[in-house]
Amino acid sequence: MSVAVYALALDACMAMLFIIAYAVVSVSQVRERAPRWFLLGYALCFVTTICQLVNQLSVPSSLVALIGYGAFLGTVIAIWGGIEVMAGRASPHRQAMAIWGLGMVLRLGLLAGTPRSLVYELLFQLPFAFMAGRSAIAVRHLDRRGPIASLLLGIFALICVHFAAKPFLVVSLVARVQDAIHTYILVSSISTGVLLVAAGLFLLLLVIEKALEETIVDAQTDTLTRLANRLALSRVGPRLLAQAAATGRPLFAMVLDLDHFKRINDTWGHATGDRVLMAFADVLRRLVPADTLAVRMGGEEFALLLPLDVADDTKAQDTVSHLAEAIRQALQSVADHGLPAVTVSSGIARYVPGETLDALLGRADTLAYRAKQDGRDRSCSDRDDALHRQPLTRAA
Repeated sequence: MSVAVYALALDACMAMLFIIAYAVVSVSQVRERAPRWFLLGYALCFVTTICQLVNQLSVPSSLVALIGYGAFLGTVIAIWGGIEVMAGRASPHRQAMAIWGLGMVLRLGLLAGTPRSLVYELLFQLPFAFMAGRSAIAVRHLDRRGPIASLLLGIFALICVHFAAKPFLVVSLVARVQDAIHTYILVSSISTGVLLVAAGLFLLLLVIEKALEETIVDAQTDTLTRLANRLALSRVGPRLLAQAAATGRPLFAMVLDLDHFKRINDTWGHATGDRVLMAFADVLRRLVPADTLAVRMGGEEFALLLPLDVADDTKAQDTVSHLAEAIRQALQSVADHGLPAVTVSSGIARYVPGETLDALLGRADTLAYRAKQDGRDRSCSDRDDALHRQPLTRAA
């Protein structure tokens, strides 16, 4: 077996490994579109390698070479498309097909050209260098930063330079040593394969990293309202308390309980009850500050952890009280959207240094219960509550 055949066989095996890896990710992460683009890209890369092997092991065929060129052009286009999708952009399938079509028209036009000439080689490599450059630009648009994204950007920049430099290297070698062209083809094939393997590995790492992040988010998100759930509260809540204790910034807990919600379920049905819960979650998303942790505790009970950047205690208390009133009033609009009228009772407690998350939420829950006892559709604060003034025992 010649070195060229061995190198191509190795490239085919690597392409197959990426096909399997991206196929598994595509099946396990159905919502993600990027892995399917990468799967297509490395499947076409496998086709390219097979075409090169066929021409190595038999009489070279122009048709097989043309198919290999088209498949490899599809590879770099599909990789770019996957990065675009990963960056949150619309699927560029039409643009991808147009670029592939133009590239193939260019390649067909080169059939009458003179190989090893500078113009021929520049036009031959132009689509690959262009798409590698676009991939590098697409990587910069990713919403994630870190060593993986930085290395990936460098790899695609290197791939772009790699394809752009090939024509000059070919012409230089042919002018000096005619037999050196075979060595160039071998080195070019190996270097391209290495770069694509590196790109595939880092893209796979990004895909897996994003999948893990989304899995964690899903585990910490209430499926009905898309607010945070108790798991998120147990993980994020202690950090907010620690930050408040360290910075001295006021932190408030607000427990909100929809009034007579069981009556809504019994009268209108659970489907309508679910719509009411989703409408209330939308009210919270619309009104609460961006750094607020909004949680569905379960059933019709919700909680907010509100860190405030306000030094004055009275102003901080007023801010939270005004928010509770805004939520109460906004909830009245639910009836305007074909849902039964619903009100909310809320309890507001300010964090005391040394207090546990459970203790803070417990006080807010007690105050919400007091609001219900006082007639519902209102909020009750610990502003003047004796419980807030008593020293708290630090948990062991």
